[in-house]
This record gives sequence, structure tokens and C-alpha cells, in this order.
Amino acid sequence: MIARYKLTNHSTITAILVGMIATALCFQNILFYIHPSVTMVVLLAVLPLVTTVDRNCKSMRFAWWSVVFVALYFTFKMQLLYFLGFFSFLVFLIEANIGRVNSLPIFIILLLSPYTDFVFNTFGFPLRLQITELATTLLSYVYSDATSVGNNIVINKRSFSVDSACMGLTMVGYGYMMTLVFLGHFSRRYEKRIPLLKTMLILLLTTFFIVVVNLLRIVTIVVLQAPPETVLHEAIGLISFGVYLILPLYFIVRYLMQNQKSHPINLRRRKTPSLRMKVLLTFLLLSSLAYLNFHRSAYRHLIVDQESEQIVLPGFEKTMVENNVIKFQNDDALIYIKPAAAFYAPDHSPTICWRGSGYDFKNIEIKNINGRDIYTARLVKDDDILYTSWWFDNGEDKTVSQLHWRRSAAMGSMPYRLINVTTTQEEGLERLIGDGMWFDVF
Repeated sequence: MIARYKLTNHSTITAILVGMIATALCFQNILFYIHPSVTMVVLLAVLPLVTTVDRNCKSMRFAWWSVVFVALYFTFKMQLLYFLGFFSFLVFLIEANIGRVNSLPIFIILLLSPYTDFVFNTFGFPLRLQITELATTLLSYVYSDATSVGNNIVINKRSFSVDSACMGLTMVGYGYMMTLVFLGHFSRRYEKRIPLLKTMLILLLTTFFIVVVNLLRIVTIVVLQAPPETVLHEAIGLISFGVYLILPLYFIVRYLMQNQKSHPINLRRRKTPSLRMKVLLTFLLLSSLAYLNFHRSAYRHLIVDQESEQIVLPGFEKTMVENNVIKFQNDDALIYIKPAAAFYAPDHSPTICWRGSGYDFKNIEIKNINGRDIYTARLVKDDDILYTSWWFDNGEDKTVSQLHWRRSAAMGSMPYRLINVTTTQEEGLERLIGDGMWFDVF
């Protein structure tokens, strides 16, 4: 029988107190990784709905995971590793003192991780362009003149922009969250344990539905000509989310759980972890996480790019800004050369950095200039409009593909820097890039 969370013994109180102390000691680092948002509040709110605790089985498995993540953080200085080490420590406190936790909360933690926004923004960006092309193909069966230009669909000389909001990427997290809620609900209802592999396969199925929902949503918005920030536009999004995602997933998860082989939660009673080992691991992990928090500036993954530092561009003022980014600026243009990132690490994507400055991306497309592909876009902030372009460059290869440069870097190629060129005039951007100087800076 699965026991719900209750304050019934000293071990429970100990886990809560130590967890609160750990949060206080690591608050600054965790706050740096987690940005308060409505999505974060909703994910935390549903956490009890997907969590079950088996009080008859104690475990220290997450202590060893936390040790691994903390040790890797010392070496690689990746923010995700500290995040995973901290939350593995919290789960260890629960499992060692209260009872073994099911696997579903782990996926909620991953959705809260700093890599979630990175994945959605970085890989959702080219996916948006692909879905735009697919939506245009479907619309062409009804509108013969339907064409796509970047993230714009043009029909009867009228342009529909498939922006990030229209793409519904903010719904992606909610789609995964609802799948986990359904799994937790039917697991308790049918008293069956959900194998980890099956959970991952169901989440993969959710990903497929999310792509289909966004495709149908875009097509419907274009057909009904529902502009952004209108009641019809929002209604189409909510109806698509409910009818094409939530309802199918509800019945699919219920069917799968009904036909799931019975795996009782209390399959075997494990030996209770020794008090000495619990105290030792708690002290070591807590002190390590606190140390890394108070010395976090020494464990930031900053790359010094000596080759980029030697670049001089005539007519531009050169300065070094935060995170070893090199800035070139004059009255007409702003150029950033951002240091190479490891193939497994987040890069300084303009789609994230410019949004952090309050700009929205419009008219995103891939253009071929001088035989090479680059991203171009229009940046809009109130009445301020800028024109920007960017690509990855290692001196031998230029690309706009995240998968391409990461695969090449993993195979030992020269490091890829990100070059971002921005101007106040569209003609100035094309002229500046078209002279070929930017393709041979390394």
C-alpha cells in the first residue's frame, strides 16, 4: 500500500528541517538557475499529485546520484549538474528518512531545470521553421498561392507570422505536466507501479502529440485569420490543447495503465539504511553544496578565447563584456562574438539574449549570403526596431544548425563561436554581411 505524506515521526521532521537548511545555504545558486514564473508555480503545485511515498522501503540511491552530480560539477562547472546534485540531495533526504519515492516527481524536477528553457528555446526555434513549412504544405491544398518565408506564411499577399507564442511552446511544459498527472492518477487508482521506461515512452508519445497540436493550431489560426492577442486566437489555442492533446492523452494513459502488468510497489523490503551512513552522506553533500554556492564565482564555466580577443575590425570600437563576450560597435552596427561552448553545454543564443533585453523576434528566416546560410530576424521592442543575423563559425566551417556544430565539436573539430551582427537598417545589415568580411574573421 502506498502511504501518503504525513508528519508522523521524527525522521520526517528531520528530512524537512535539513531540506530547509540546504535550501537556505544554497539559495543563491538555486535562484540563479530557477527563474520564478507561472509555469514553475504550476509545476510545484502539481508535484503532490504525481508523488507517492512507500514508507516500507527506505533508500539511499539518490545520495549516490547527488555525489556523482556534485563531483561532475567540480570538473565540468555545468549549471545543470549543480541543479541535479541539489535536488538529488533533497530526494535522498526523503527516501532515507520517510520512504522511497516513485519516478514521476523526477520528471517534474527535470521540467524545472535550467536546461528545459534552453532546449525549448534552442531546438524549438528550428522546429518552428520546420512546422511552418509543413503547415504551408497543408494549406497549399486549399490556397494554391500559400508560401513560407522563414517563420511567415504568406497567403493572398497577407503574411501570418508563426512566432514563439503562436507556436505554443509555452504549452509544451504543460503538456508533459498533464501526462505526468494522468500517470500519477491512474497509478494510484489501479495501484500499479509505472516502469521508468514506459514513462519515458509515454512522454515521447506526448512529444508527438505536441507537435501535431501545434501544427493543427497554426493551420486553424491561418484559415480563420485569427490575429495574435485576440479572443479567437487564444480560444483556438486552448481548444487545440484540450481536444487534440489532453483528451487523447487521458484515454491513452488510462488504457495503458489498465493493461499494465501488476507491479506491486512493495515488491521487496529493503534493509533500512544505517544511521551512520545517512549522517555521513548528509554532512558531506550538504557541506559540498554549500561550499559550491558560496564560491560559485569560481565554478562558472567561462571560456577565454584568445583568438577572438586578437580580432580588430576597422571602424568599430572593441570592448569585452560579461562572460568573455567581445563587442564591436559603431553608430550603425553592433557585433557580438561569443566564445565557444562545449558541445553538451548551452550557448549564448541570440534568441535568448535579445529576449532578455525585452525584444521580440519577428520575420525569422534562413538566408543564403555569399553561398553560406545565416539566420536573419527583425527585433521589435515597442517602437524600437533592429535587424539582426547570426551563425556559428569555427574558422573552417560556418553553420546555423545546432545539431551540426555540436556533432562536429563532439568529434574534435575547432571550437565554434557564435557571431551576431545587428544594425538599425535592414539594408545596412545586408550590406555589412554581404561584403564577406564577417565570413573570414577567424
